[in-house]
Amino acid sequence: MEHFILMAEVKSLGSSAMGSIEKDLKNVTAVMNKIHKKHFITGFEVTDKLEFQAIISGLQAALEIIFDIEECLIENALDFKLKQVLYHHSFKVKRSWHSAHENLALAMIDARERLQSIKKTDSRFLIATNNEKRSLYLNNLFFIYEDYVDSWKKSDFEYVSAFLNNKNYKDVSKQFNINVSSGWRRERTLKMKQYYTVKEMILSS
Repeated sequence: MEHFILMAEVKSLGSSAMGSIEKDLKNVTAVMNKIHKKHFITGFEVTDKLEFQAIISGLQAALEIIFDIEECLIENALDFKLKQVLYHHSFKVKRSWHSAHENLALAMIDARERLQSIKKTDSRFLIATNNEKRSLYLNNLFFIYEDYVDSWKKSDFEYVSAFLNNKNYKDVSKQFNINVSSGWRRERTLKMKQYYTVKEMILSS
């Protein structure tokens, strides 16, 4: 059986208060558990270390969930970033319950070690599939994706959220009561077209 472990931890708190961040994480993961229910083998759970993890049925679903988490943070103006590791795991269905449980425990340890390893780097994402070439491709794309997302400031989130929902600078201009040329410049400054492109490339991989 093939599935993926998605494990994440808060990277930086920004201006968010430590006391509220666990509540924010629980709200975000509750939304993910609801809208992606059919893709979870086990849903997200938040620990007291501001970490959460889940087991997901496939790569495509896991990538979509990563994007939904990131966009959920923006749409709710949550001023913190996450380190995320997506780790491929497989085991034989015919194994005993004890053997399968032990195998999964080892996979969780490996995933957590990878999460610890990227905490020492500037990267926020690490994708480990069962295909080395695909993993390299995805990690390179996420490096570009991260550059766009992390360039957005909290003051940009309201506009970014509008673009994510409308994808049209004319609609955004009307929503914020600004002229069309200002909406167009905002879209270019935020590099929304580049964001959509790299996201599409990742999801179509």
